[in-house]
Amino acid sequence: GVLGGANVPSRYYEDFLATVAAESKMEELDSKSESEMFHTETKLNGIRQNPQYSLVGIQPGVYIIGMKDQFNIHDIETHPLRDHMQCAMDEIGFVLFDKTNTKSVDEFGPYFIEQYILLDALSKQEVAQNVITYYCRHKDKLERGLESYNEKRGKGFICWRFLSFAS
Repeated sequence: GVLGGANVPSRYYEDFLATVAAESKMEELDSKSESEMFHTETKLNGIRQNPQYSLVGIQPGVYIIGMKDQFNIHDIETHPLRDHMQCAMDEIGFVLFDKTNTKSVDEFGPYFIEQYILLDALSKQEVAQNVITYYCRHKDKLERGLESYNEKRGKGFICWRFLSFAS
C-alpha cells in the first residue's frame, strides 16, 4: 500500500505513483465518467488563512502540496519524484518551474484550469477566483491572450494582467 514504505521516502513515492497508476487503470476499465464515479467534497481543510505553500503537478489530477518554496527549481533535483514533477506554483499562482512548455487552459501545465481550481479550494486566492471566472465567462479571450503572451514577465496567471484581452 501507499504507507508501506513510509520510512523510506523513495519507496513511499514509488508506492504513491503505483497507486495513482492503478486507479487510472481502474477508471479506464469502467465505462462511467469520472464525474459520475467521484463526487468530491471537502470534509476537512487544515489550511489556515493566508497560507504559504507550493503545489507540484505530477499529471492531470495528481498534485503534491508542500511548504512554501519546498519545490523550487533548485530543490527538486534531490527529490525522489523529480523525474515525475512537471510544474510547480506557489499559493498565489507564481510558477516556480515548468517542464511542460504548454500555454493552454485545457492542457496540463502552468495555465491548466485544474490547478487554479485547487488553489481556490485550498486558500481562496483572488487570482484563482478571477481565473476561474474568466475561464467560465471568457475562455476564448483567455486562450487568445495566452497565444500571444511571451512569458517574459513570468509564467502563470499571476502575470495575467500582462495578457492583452482586447478583441
